[in-house]
Amino acid sequence: MVRDDLLPPELLDGLKDLEWVGDLVARGLGSGIHRSPFAGRGEDFERHRPYQQGDDLRHLDWRLLARTDRLHVRRYRETSNLRTTLVVDATPSMAFPHDGGVTKLRFATLLAAAFGRLARDAGDLPGLALAGVTEGFLHPRPGREAWHALLHTLTHLAPGDPASLAPTLHRVGEEVRAGGRVVILSDFLEVDDGASVASEAAHLRARGDAVTAIRILSPEELGEGGGSDALYHDPEDPGVEIPGDPSRDPAYLERLSAYYGALSQRLGRAGVQWWEARTTDPLLPLLRSWLRAPGRGP
Repeated sequence: MVRDDLLPPELLDGLKDLEWVGDLVARGLGSGIHRSPFAGRGEDFERHRPYQQGDDLRHLDWRLLARTDRLHVRRYRETSNLRTTLVVDATPSMAFPHDGGVTKLRFATLLAAAFGRLARDAGDLPGLALAGVTEGFLHPRPGREAWHALLHTLTHLAPGDPASLAPTLHRVGEEVRAGGRVVILSDFLEVDDGASVASEAAHLRARGDAVTAIRILSPEELGEGGGSDALYHDPEDPGVEIPGDPSRDPAYLERLSAYYGALSQRLGRAGVQWWEARTTDPLLPLLRSWLRAPGRGP
């Protein structure tokens, strides 16, 4: 029996029911991924503070008044009801590897289902934006029907056309209300070294969105074995052929590290969180390492 706290991607890859995946992951991580930073009329008590003129008298704590002879109001932390937009890269490069194993796209859909369920449980409205797919935009909406539409889209998602993530991020900025969360799931292989993506992500941050970029690569792409001498085709430009074996090519690893190092630093300067994942990473430990670290979480 496979332990629930591992949930290896190769196990989940055989499942078509992403709602089950999202539910299982949400239960494994506990309740919710965040609370609203704004105090208000929610159900969760946060703290007392001294009464100030103009405070709602309904929030006065009469029992505390009887004990201290001072007026205090009860402050609450309310469920956020923010919009969480999941941006999934469905361009051709996300179909790697082609010879078995979990593709980057499938891994991204598993993560999207998990994040969507966690956001929904926390009171957020999950939405979906797809790069490389025509009509791949689902606005964040409440209700079970909208949630099932998002899961249906993820379940049947196939690699689309070559495209940059930048126009999809731009559309999120135009069509989704500011002040929400944007989670980008991609390999971030961009023809301009990610400059346009960084610019659009910085715009989302500047308008008040919390933005998290999750880079997904296979072990072969990271030079961790499994490759062989071959002609590799650039999936975003099939006419380009590159000979080599990444696992035995120090220059390749240097270029890879330099590319993602520069991109992550550029995004970091804009206030974007940068996380990294392998398609072989067990799902629950990976999510726990992200969401439970101090000061982190989408």
